[in-house]
Amino acid sequence: MDRIDDMDSQSLDPSKVSTWLDNNPDFLHDYLKKLQIQRRRTSLLSDKSGLLLANFNTTCHKKYSTQDINFPEPLSSPNSNSSKLAKYSSPNSNPSSLKSLPLFLNSTSLNPSFSEPNLPPINQSDQLEHENIKKQVSRDKFRQLSLYEKMYTLVKCLYQSLDLKTTCKKILNTVSLLLDADRCSLFLVVDENESETSEEEMNGIANGKVLVSVVFDAKSHSLNKFVKNYAFDSMDDGCGDDDDGEQIKIPYGKGIVGYVASTGESVNIPDAYNDPRFNATIDQKTGYKTKSILCLPILNENGQCIAVAEAINKIGDESELEENNNSEEFSFTKEDEEIFAKFMPFISIAIRNSNLYSQSQKEAQTNKVLLELATIVFDESASTVDHLVSRILFNSIFLLECENCQVILFNTNVSGKSNTGVVFPRRPSFQDINKYFDRVYELNYNDLKIDKNFSREILVKSKVPNFTIDSPELSIINTVSHSGEILNVQNAKDDIRFSHFAEMTNTQSFLCIPVTNCSDQVVALILACNKIKNSTLNYFSKSDINVAEAFALFCGIGIQNIMMYEKVVRAMNMQQVALDVLSYHVSSNQDEVDRLTKEEIPEAHELGLYSFFFDENTLDDIGTLKACISMFGELELVEKFNIPYDVLCRFFLTVKKNYRPVAYHNWRHGFNVMSAMFTIITTGQFKNVFNDLEILSLLIACICHDLDHRGTTNNFQIKIQSPLAKLYTTSTMEHHHFNQCIVILHNNVNNILTNLTSVQHSTAIDLIEKAILATDLALHFKHIDKFIEKSQSPTKAVFDTTSDKELLLNILMTACDLSGGAKPWQCHYRLSQLVSSEFFSEGDLEKEKFKQEPIDSMNRSKSDKLPQMQIQFLQSVCVPMYHSLSLCNPLLMPMLDGCNSNIEQWQKLIQTQNDNKPNNEIN
Repeated sequence: MDRIDDMDSQSLDPSKVSTWLDNNPDFLHDYLKKLQIQRRRTSLLSDKSGLLLANFNTTCHKKYSTQDINFPEPLSSPNSNSSKLAKYSSPNSNPSSLKSLPLFLNSTSLNPSFSEPNLPPINQSDQLEHENIKKQVSRDKFRQLSLYEKMYTLVKCLYQSLDLKTTCKKILNTVSLLLDADRCSLFLVVDENESETSEEEMNGIANGKVLVSVVFDAKSHSLNKFVKNYAFDSMDDGCGDDDDGEQIKIPYGKGIVGYVASTGESVNIPDAYNDPRFNATIDQKTGYKTKSILCLPILNENGQCIAVAEAINKIGDESELEENNNSEEFSFTKEDEEIFAKFMPFISIAIRNSNLYSQSQKEAQTNKVLLELATIVFDESASTVDHLVSRILFNSIFLLECENCQVILFNTNVSGKSNTGVVFPRRPSFQDINKYFDRVYELNYNDLKIDKNFSREILVKSKVPNFTIDSPELSIINTVSHSGEILNVQNAKDDIRFSHFAEMTNTQSFLCIPVTNCSDQVVALILACNKIKNSTLNYFSKSDINVAEAFALFCGIGIQNIMMYEKVVRAMNMQQVALDVLSYHVSSNQDEVDRLTKEEIPEAHELGLYSFFFDENTLDDIGTLKACISMFGELELVEKFNIPYDVLCRFFLTVKKNYRPVAYHNWRHGFNVMSAMFTIITTGQFKNVFNDLEILSLLIACICHDLDHRGTTNNFQIKIQSPLAKLYTTSTMEHHHFNQCIVILHNNVNNILTNLTSVQHSTAIDLIEKAILATDLALHFKHIDKFIEKSQSPTKAVFDTTSDKELLLNILMTACDLSGGAKPWQCHYRLSQLVSSEFFSEGDLEKEKFKQEPIDSMNRSKSDKLPQMQIQFLQSVCVPMYHSLSLCNPLLMPMLDGCNSNIEQWQKLIQTQNDNKPNNEIN
């Protein structure tokens, strides 16, 4: 076989080259990568682009000696076009022999490049040699750049990211490459006065400042990874994934780093162990030996030290290492100091920009979270306590950058000391400790990283409180719940109050935030523990506290509203259960229904229901029930609306059962009002005004208009602030009567509207409500003026519009409710005595409760004025109403005549009282 060095450029066979490349994949792999690197760096290093390839060719020739390269026999046609090996490195060439290698787009640059073939595994020793070659080539290349080119290269690399952690890592990598340092660290100056630091922790810390290691590189070969990344122009890769170990805190003014920060002077130490300021603790822990140190301050625009960069152990190039055989003998030079000093302003600006970016990102995230919580506060129907607390946990972890977060909800109903703002006692007993808590929620940052399907809509399940008297959390709960202030502990193990908690839960630092309601009562605690590893600080700062304060304010509003909403929902469910129970128990039993269904129902005319002077006192209770059924039958409502007969009987029996046994507003009064409406519709011939559905609705409203009446007026309910008055601010009792009617109709066994269509049912319910509310005399005085005006107009007998028909409905309901004023004298007088008895009872209650005299109509001591008060009521209320009705419909004149007749009777009674002695009885 011919050797490659024996061939001239003209006789080089492409087929032999291709075969040789297939047999030497390492060479091909290195060559293609170097070719790619060269092309991607041409824009930056165009004037020295040949150097990298030349160095590469040199090293490759060392590894692959031409004496060992043999070409096989040609596999292609002898007529194939030949080309030089150098042709494959030409930017304008078309390497046809490499067509078998597929192209792919690099994810970073999106430039086409050759994909790597399935190469055989490389020997470990060869791999190490390969890495050393890359490292040396990169360092040599970097050294041959001018200072301005170095600055441009490093600054360009530095500003590729605004993240503080990533920026600091890049700073160390660039400094290491710039100074030929083996290792580097960077410390930020932090003012601990901005956080809640105890006096013990502040001891020895000048002005409350400390230096905190953002990146502390104590690993071997830390530079190699960066050099490799730099060589391949992928400095973003792997820069943020290293584990930097435990964060180091150095007191301001202490040690070499502290000295540089406090004085603002640079320090160049050739032998660290001979400097009294050097602390060898880290070397002892890691086994690494520090020799030379170059430490420089990083100043801001005001000349204040904001960080300190420290380079450790100067190293030389390959030739120097071979001569000295020990990297420890090198130290940093004055030239290193000058170059480093020129690079410092760029580092300062980068840190400042990163801090501003971090702050703006945190502010934006905070505002977003607060807006989300505000949305939840006003959208309680779409959330529960579990949903709200889950979002609180999620946002707390990412706002505060903590590893673990708990939300502990207190049971505010357990203590009667809500005005003190304290729910949890200072010394809870073992037996009752958990009664002070409602629910406990917990979420871990690691769980979020593991769960790839995690979203902010995750629902964290609550845990039942299971605290004991020895639970480590109780010390924190006790402290914060009684102080009501945020508790920030930077080193829990050193705090005697919380050392037990720190040991049991492996907690280094924690932040406990009290959540208060509008009464300044602590209703919950948010406990955030341990900053996540990639945080700038390993404890919670002042900015975290500021965020937590605003966050807790919205959380308090949100938790209070959501818990209140849950209580309302629970109350509504309890009310529904109560209504179901009430509907069952207030309904008449089957025996009563069976008896009534078997009764013979008389005709309406036989009962005298067509007369305006019908007296309900002529019927017993069962007679009133049969009369109700008779009225429905007479108007053919049972047939027209397909009302089951047993349901109709049960309905009237249930309505009767739901009237209380008060003096006047009882079942018989409801029956009187219904019979009066029946008379007006039939005898008054209003069947031509109202349709069948409206007539059905009016009769139901009449019989139900005073359901569950308590024998007191609306004013009395408002005065005593009864639950009914709080529930219904206007027309209190009328609203209650309507709701009781709905409760009865809600039960299917009583629902006489069951066979109506949905439209008919809705219309009927609406008419029933309007009719029952119209019986409130306070509303009657708003309607009567319009009706009087209507009765005096030319269209007084026409009620074809919706508004006119609704006005007529309101007046007719009041006319029927007060129809006792138009009854024959004996019936009217009896009803007047019953009304007065009920009023006097209310007056007695007012006198007892409020210690004041009631109005005359309710004052038992003014009973002798009853005739005058009756005359005044009939003349001011009843007569104008019945007069207007008779103008619209002369068939209703008997009601006006009956009212005037009763006024005359009261006047005669007054005259008799004046003629006789006051103590004579009236027969």
